[in-house]
Amino acid sequence: METRNTPTPQDQTVCISTTIGDLIEAITDIALQAGKTEEEGYRLASFTIEKLLREKRRKDIMEA
Repeated sequence: METRNTPTPQDQTVCISTTIGDLIEAITDIALQAGKTEEEGYRLASFTIEKLLREKRRKDIMEA
């Protein structure tokens, strides 16, 4: 029997209780600060939100 002592990304997952609106606002604020222009900031926010939703959907499908 093999014992694994190193944490995996799944072991390090943290759940945050928030509303979708607050999450989108936080992502957008960070993206606007990171982007060189306002347009780039909104694009970064859009890509990030899309990726989160896609990953969540994929996880839900795999668990079904």
